[in-house]
Amino acid sequence: MAVAEDKFSELFEQKAKAIKHRGAYYLEDAGEKGMALVEAKFKDTKLYWLVDVKEDRIFSARFFAYGGKVSLVIGETLCFMVEGLTIDEASSLLKTDVEALLRDEPEVPSVPESKMKSFDSVDELLKIIKDHYPSAKAIAIASASIDKVEVKSTTELTLVAQAWLGLTIDEQKQQIDIVLDEHVRPALMNDGGNVQVLDVTDGERILIQYQGACGSCGSSLGATLSFMESTLRKHIYNELTVVPQM
Repeated sequence: MAVAEDKFSELFEQKAKAIKHRGAYYLEDAGEKGMALVEAKFKDTKLYWLVDVKEDRIFSARFFAYGGKVSLVIGETLCFMVEGLTIDEASSLLKTDVEALLRDEPEVPSVPESKMKSFDSVDELLKIIKDHYPSAKAIAIASASIDKVEVKSTTELTLVAQAWLGLTIDEQKQQIDIVLDEHVRPALMNDGGNVQVLDVTDGERILIQYQGACGSCGSSLGATLSFMESTLRKHIYNELTVVPQM
């Protein structure tokens, strides 16, 4: 027994009226969830799967199809079937499995004979998914590692800021003098100059006064000041600003 040439199964028609998986995922979506995004495009259909790289399990699936009702239902049914499966389990599915799920009766095709060839896209799409998943997984793992480094760096910077801002003004001035003694003052003193730390405001603004030859040196507001500021930022706190008293 076969369906009439222009007749689809009831299950097929129901699926066509209740499309739930249409849409797309992007790398940003995968990154937010710590998953891999694997895509596959064949003819008029494109798949977007979010995959948990720890288990290689499909967390969510979406698709776009532009070939009419049959392509739409195939995409919807395939996405429904693969969610919760591993990549290997999903890749082992066949076009006949998808078509069979849409039948009202086991022996009656879900679509007219002229539409059966549309299911060939299932095998092609799943082959592409299987081939592309290893690289998608590698990208996801690499991205997660980079994110961890960035989070660690941000945490470390925050701890440094907290430690610095938690000091008293006298303690801050003492730390600044230590850095100046080691990295800045020797060069100034060789030229007959020096620098005095007058005050620290809000943990960020350092008021200084040049002494000796530095007071009349043109570089005191240029290269010398820039070097001093960058040195203090490097060794103490990145938000420091040095302001000479005029």
